[in-house]
Amino acid sequence: MAEPSWSLTNSHIFIRDLCLEVHIGVGAEERAKPQRLLIDLDLEVRPARAVENDVSTVVDYGTVLAAVQGLASRETQLLETWVGWIAGICFADTRVTAASITLTKPDVFAGSVQVGVRQRVARAELS
Repeated sequence: MAEPSWSLTNSHIFIRDLCLEVHIGVGAEERAKPQRLLIDLDLEVRPARAVENDVSTVVDYGTVLAAVQGLASRETQLLETWVGWIAGICFADTRVTAASITLTKPDVFAGSVQVGVRQRVARAELS
């Protein structure tokens, strides 16, 4: 098979609208019952062409998704702590160079008000 006449210059994988029930909040009362946490991830990955039908040649978003879902049983006060946990998962694959992580708490305030954080983290040796 001939090589394509193009080159990959930028690559991202993403996970959108992941909803987990977690214990999070500054006060013990807020952490006492589970609340929804909405998660969006955008991972910047080293551009490399995938070998046809070989998942080992790409970052597997299924692996990232399962690991993030596994965090649901942890309890913390801050969304920023969650960012750190998720960054650790993302950077377990050395092809991930940076991640934009958006965490939204949609049920903290009445009405349709949503609060949260969005942070971009980069692999330490690249920053």
